[in-house]
Amino acid sequence: MKTTVHKEIVKKAEQLIKKNNLNVTEPRKNILGFLLENHGPFSVEEIHEGLGNKACDLATVYRSIVQFENAKLVERHYLGNEVQRYEYRDMENHHHHIICRICKSIAKMNFCFLSESEKLIRDKGYSDITHSLEFFGICSKCNSK
Repeated sequence: MKTTVHKEIVKKAEQLIKKNNLNVTEPRKNILGFLLENHGPFSVEEIHEGLGNKACDLATVYRSIVQFENAKLVERHYLGNEVQRYEYRDMENHHHHIICRICKSIAKMNFCFLSESEKLIRDKGYSDITHSLEFFGICSKCNSK
């Protein structure tokens, strides 16, 4: 079953790469496939590690992520530390994150109350509007220590 699901994800990655006028390469399919299959955000190093035996050097991951970001396929997040993290930009399931100040765990918040604000901004003539919002707090695990 996982093999079929993985093949579908790689196929979706290939379609997204083509749709954004990027050359389809095995490393790009694997990198975008990893982001589609796993829920991030991830650092470039974590993506590289997560690819495992899918031969791809770290520099290729960096270059691909930059190209994916320029094509608006991935979003970059600064989550309270120096490490930039990336995840697939799912326009249908926009979300935010909450980060624990102690253990640095990251949880997805599956809501966005800023969508109405974006509509008001569009009404003022702006286009290609994006936003990023992160919450910081102390998770229940760290609270109980």
